[in-house]
Amino acid sequence: MRAPAPIAVLVGLALLAGAVAYGLKTVGDGIGARDTRDTVTVTGSAKQRISSDFVIWDAAVSAQSRQPATAAAELGRWTQAVRTFLTSSGVEPAELSVSPISTERVAEVDETGTQRFAAYNLTRTFQVRSARVDAIVQMVQASTRLVSQGVPLTASPPQFIYTKLADLRPTLSAAATKDAINRAQTVVTQAGARLGKLRAISVGPFQLTPPGSTEASDYGTYDTTTRVKDVTSVVNVTFALR
Repeated sequence: MRAPAPIAVLVGLALLAGAVAYGLKTVGDGIGARDTRDTVTVTGSAKQRISSDFVIWDAAVSAQSRQPATAAAELGRWTQAVRTFLTSSGVEPAELSVSPISTERVAEVDETGTQRFAAYNLTRTFQVRSARVDAIVQMVQASTRLVSQGVPLTASPPQFIYTKLADLRPTLSAAATKDAINRAQTVVTQAGARLGKLRAISVGPFQLTPPGSTEASDYGTYDTTTRVKDVTSVVNVTFALR
């Protein structure tokens, strides 16, 4: 038996209202759930220029002869020449390390392709480690005199180290964090939202680079070729939005 038309209309309207109410609740729940997951992640950085306070310099001399005694005698002369130069340049005994003699048999290949003994090669290395950066830099620049005197000196460029990095970390990391927070506030305000609670923060490895360099590495960079360096701290912060 069919229901009267007015009753059918009322039943239909009631069902429609219930569906609309349920739909609005579902949408509202979805928006609420989405809002709790909305976040913004911003990177901040801070940079400070420093001057290295420690220097390392490596050098070596070698001598070669078919007779080991001859090579040893020649190496002894070169070793004494280097020691005399370093002492006269003001290098202190505590700053100098001298290695034992390293011996290598050198082979040559004849016209038949056969390897034959050619000579003994003897090498001695020197390392200067000092906090007197200015004095050692001057000494390194003057070391070319040894070569002009016939000493077969081979040397590496000085390595410049900054020993107070641990003292710098807290201040620079704090400055990078502040920069990240300010950036996040600016971005969110421009978008018409507000920052919520801090969700996550990660501090990246320090980057020590030549001045003006854009070099960076996920594992950190430590340049030793320049005395003056830029130290950069990078921090990522994630905030909830509200």
